[in-house]
Amino acid sequence: MRVPSKELEKRVADFQVNLRKREIDGALLVQRADTLYYTGTAQNVHIYIPVEGRPLVLAYRDFDRAQKESSWEVFPLRGMSKIPNNIQEAGLPLPRLLGLELDVLPVNQYERYCKTFPEVRMVDISKEVRRQRSVKTSWEIARLEESARILPLVLEFAKEVLHPGMSEVEFEGLLEGKARSLGHGGHVRMRGFDSEFHVGVIASGARAAVRSCFDGPVTGQGISIAHPNGASMEQIQKGEPIVIDMVTVVNGYQIDQTRILSLGPLSEELTIAYETARQVEERIRRALIPGRVAGEVYEEILNWVQENTPYGDNFMGYGTAKVRFVGHGVGLELDELPTISKGSSEVLESGMVVAIEPKFVFPGVGVVGIEDTVVIESDLGARYLSVTPRELIVL
Repeated sequence: MRVPSKELEKRVADFQVNLRKREIDGALLVQRADTLYYTGTAQNVHIYIPVEGRPLVLAYRDFDRAQKESSWEVFPLRGMSKIPNNIQEAGLPLPRLLGLELDVLPVNQYERYCKTFPEVRMVDISKEVRRQRSVKTSWEIARLEESARILPLVLEFAKEVLHPGMSEVEFEGLLEGKARSLGHGGHVRMRGFDSEFHVGVIASGARAAVRSCFDGPVTGQGISIAHPNGASMEQIQKGEPIVIDMVTVVNGYQIDQTRILSLGPLSEELTIAYETARQVEERIRRALIPGRVAGEVYEEILNWVQENTPYGDNFMGYGTAKVRFVGHGVGLELDELPTISKGSSEVLESGMVVAIEPKFVFPGVGVVGIEDTVVIESDLGARYLSVTPRELIVL
């Protein structure tokens, strides 16, 4: 699906407002999610957005595909040293102050830009890019709604194929294959340094509660020391909670959801903890109101769990492995703004999309919890984009 030209034009125009506010002459963007957002193509391109006028899209590989996919005029990129000439040939003045994505740009590439633009001062423009992308348009919301339709069908398939003794990684492979057949793009983009993510976390029993390097409440044991997150080679057993924390992607837009399955009933304690997680999710959803500060919402939820449930020590991890958030922005990347996290000063806006994920981790036993993606809209709270039933799935 091609991104409409009016959508791209508005994105660039809104970004140029931010450039004017900071008195920046232009921005040179190269990170894949950002260039996709402003150009409509995921090919290897640079986009130079001047403070005034049309953007300049320079494609290295593949030029022909970029030209077909983007509604902007695309020019071939013959080398980074030629970018200043490309800018001038497009009738644009060379910038004196240039914005770069310094949160993700490798140092050696930054130094190449410094040599390419020797008289130009470089500044970080990543906050402006990320803040703009955090508020979704109606076109983007529609893409997220398409992505949300996949998991319910995957879970119905899971009920058909799951059996005692199946390994976690076999189960994961079957679910991923089903999702791909339904249009899941497969590639989960993340912005954070060294953040690696596959389909999500498919893990059962005590292995779901194993700590790991990924900054999430549930990471799974993984298949080896080199891949220490997600599904393992161990077998799924009756009576243990099975975490299906799965990201689905359609046209680049990601939905993050978690559901709990079990072969046979769970213990009474785990069943009650799961229902508590559903209550917490509703509290988070109702608290996501335009104008509220994200960090204040986090503190409100954390205090409620500690004061009204017996699971404060198990909420969002345990011990030193606890994470300090209950929700994270999603869209073209899995770790977008805003984060509903400790100390976050982000002011919530209508159109922000957040995956909210209250989870309880019981070491040596397992994990129960839920995750849904919502869009912030009104004083009534956020609206669910997820359409997956929220009941515990007992087979």
